[in-house]
Amino acid sequence: MRVAQVLGGSEDGGLEKHTIELTHALKKQSIDVSVIAHKKFKKDFENINFIELDLSKTRNNPFILYRLQKILNKGEFDIIHTQANKATDMVIKLKPFLNSKIISTLHGYKKNTKSFEKADFVITVSDKIGEKLKTKNKTTIYNGIQTENIKTIDLNKKFNIENDKFIVSSVGRFVKVKNFDILIKSIKDIDVHLVLVGDGEEKDSLEKLARELGLEERVTFCGSLNQIETQEIIKSSDLIAITSQREGFSYVFAEALLLKTPLISTDVADIKKFITEKYIAKDIETISKKIGYIKKNYTLVSKEFKEMHKKVKEDFSINNMTQKTIDVYKKVLKYV
Repeated sequence: MRVAQVLGGSEDGGLEKHTIELTHALKKQSIDVSVIAHKKFKKDFENINFIELDLSKTRNNPFILYRLQKILNKGEFDIIHTQANKATDMVIKLKPFLNSKIISTLHGYKKNTKSFEKADFVITVSDKIGEKLKTKNKTTIYNGIQTENIKTIDLNKKFNIENDKFIVSSVGRFVKVKNFDILIKSIKDIDVHLVLVGDGEEKDSLEKLARELGLEERVTFCGSLNQIETQEIIKSSDLIAITSQREGFSYVFAEALLLKTPLISTDVADIKKFITEKYIAKDIETISKKIGYIKKNYTLVSKEFKEMHKKVKEDFSINNMTQKTIDVYKKVLKYV
């Protein structure tokens, strides 16, 4: 089975992380896999057949589309697996000139999903984002997460936080859709310390907000961290908070459950399906109330999340993601 993974962007986000992890996992399962992507990703695909092609520019560039077609036909791939919207749009334009089956992964909410509906099969990273897809050839496969050997660290010492302080952490890009401003406002009247992991265009306004609310001593901005450092903070926090307006798949949510850390979240992706309405929040008031409840009833809440961990540890494993993806490949190719 010859498979081409096509990556359209040049950013460092969830879909890029997913493509890297999936590709390496497929190779370990003896899949002949190649990657077509921007040259910046070459270092991430060691020992993988990597084909440099900058697809980050306009998706209608005839020169780039021609080069992509030549690469795909020359590779004689059984499966062309497009990751997200841009790669899918470009490959679907070439579908009449290709002999391969096209599988596309939908990573986030899209108003226009027509390109995905023209693929032979669609993988969605949550049930919620695939609800409006007008095709029966679809399934949900959750992204796999690597969380083994993550150690607990002393966050009080690391960030000079008062001992025994209840620590709430949140992770993500500092952009409006993540609603970090709401999270900061929600802790104003609760005796907790907030640790924010990330960076982005909203950083200055978030720091200003913390000062205006008199919370500069109770909010720590620790910048962007690598995966291991971030997971150490998730594991070592008392509570993880997710306040996004929308998410395709939340790595932070899955990491928290795998690392047995309680969490609250807005109703995004499929999170409510796993943690129930009890831990879903929608605004400043409910976020504040749920943080207060968890702090007061921490022993009970921790026990509940340990039980949730047992139920989901297979759902969010690299092995599960890889095997289910291979099953889709076989189904589309009608392999027995």
